[in-house]
Amino acid sequence: SLPKPFREAIEVIRELNIDDIWIDALCVIQDSAGDWSHEASQMGEIFMNTFITIGASGSQNGHQGLF
Repeated sequence: SLPKPFREAIEVIRELNIDDIWIDALCVIQDSAGDWSHEASQMGEIFMNTFITIGASGSQNGHQGLF
C-alpha cells in the first residue's frame, strides 16, 4: 500500500544490503508543525550520516516511480 517511489527506494536499499531507510513522509507526522519542527532540527545530522540519498525528483506525483 506504499506509493511506488517508496517501494522502489526499499528495493534499492535491499539490493545494497542497507538495513535502515528514512522516508521523510513516513518519519515526520504530516500536517504537524510541532513534529516538523522537532524532526527538522535533526535533519542535518540524519542526512550527514547517510550512505545514500534517494530522491524521486523526476516524479510529478506519488504514482510515478524513481526510474
